[in-house]
Amino acid sequence: MAVPQVRLPDAWTRLRYHPLQQKLWTSRARFVAVAAGRGSGKTEIARRKIVRACADKKQWPDPMYFYALPTYEQAERVAWGNILRLFPEKWLDDVNNSKLRIKTVFGSTLYVVGLDRPKRVEGVQWDGCVIDESSDQHPGSFGLSVLPALSHRNGWCWRIGVPKRVGVGAGEFKEFFFNKADESYTWPSEDILTPDQLKYAKEALDEKDYREQYLASWESSSGAIFHAWSNENVNDAIKYEPDKPIIVGADFNVDPMAWIIGQMHGGRLHVFDELWVRGTYTQQCLDILWGRYAEHKAGWHFFGDATAQSRNTRASESDYIQIKNDTRFINATCHYPRKNPRVSNRFASCNAAFKNAEGVRRVLVNPRCKNLIKDLEQRAYKPGTSEADDSGDVGHITDALGYVIYARFPIMIVTNPVGQVHVSMGQQ
Repeated sequence: MAVPQVRLPDAWTRLRYHPLQQKLWTSRARFVAVAAGRGSGKTEIARRKIVRACADKKQWPDPMYFYALPTYEQAERVAWGNILRLFPEKWLDDVNNSKLRIKTVFGSTLYVVGLDRPKRVEGVQWDGCVIDESSDQHPGSFGLSVLPALSHRNGWCWRIGVPKRVGVGAGEFKEFFFNKADESYTWPSEDILTPDQLKYAKEALDEKDYREQYLASWESSSGAIFHAWSNENVNDAIKYEPDKPIIVGADFNVDPMAWIIGQMHGGRLHVFDELWVRGTYTQQCLDILWGRYAEHKAGWHFFGDATAQSRNTRASESDYIQIKNDTRFINATCHYPRKNPRVSNRFASCNAAFKNAEGVRRVLVNPRCKNLIKDLEQRAYKPGTSEADDSGDVGHITDALGYVIYARFPIMIVTNPVGQVHVSMGQQ
């Protein structure tokens, strides 16, 4: 079989020119770090880099390359099809979809892998690789599994990703970027995306998340979970109004059972009261709630976590059935997901609601809600992790608030295969 001329697909010429991206594309450095914003083109360039490398001539007949995501599922879902489409058909010799393997007419082979099992890249000497979403790669996998497999052939490696402050591999990626890479590159999404494309991200994300995700800023990893919360979210003018439905966010822990009580006002959530009851159960809390707002006629909306998945006593179907069957609460509706969202997504939605990147605050709390305010101010991550440091009373009432916020102000960010970013956020 005749080896074809190395001619890149016409589709590769469609990226907008950027001087740092051009320098990155022509770099000959062995170890490169790229910390750039969402939708900024880093992944597209890295995919083209690994595909183009498959046509390079080597002293040996079987050049080997891999493109890695943190998990196999991500590799298959996010990278495999997009990388395969970058190959000119005449370059392909054999494509194995089940093994995520591409063999070319040049004798080279490219694998798309997940590094959740680092052994997938061990036992082979590689000519080059790209490690994507580096802040989420398991720490130690590069040094213990990847680096030795690049030694004999003097293989190259690009480690790319968003400079996250939390993530299992965030610290290691930052260390590589600043101290260990031969060359490091960074540029913000604002260099590539239009103001219209970024508008929704600014509305949906809090300031710190926006700087991290779109300005490629290395933000401090302070322990506070609700870093966007401040005294500006506390307002003694927030009060109950009889003509609006009451919203209740419930955490079904028995000691304490913590509920927040609020209403929607023009796209904002106003929290005017809380329940904080020791050694109780759902029906007793309903009795207390009714005792305070027995005259309310404008409807009720109850929010909680997925059944059988709450943190301690486990919310059960019966908790919601009790609420639905309590005829005192006129037009009561229960809102709870079949499956809980990732805790990190719920926390991000809370921070964006407390203050987004445009400075808008969509959650205001009456100072009488002392337990809620205390938890918002003090709830923190375990040192060096993205896991909430919850024990005793900590976390219950902010979870109750979070169930409402995530339902009312969800954050959904999707980056499509060519790097366009779609952000949706809004009241549901």
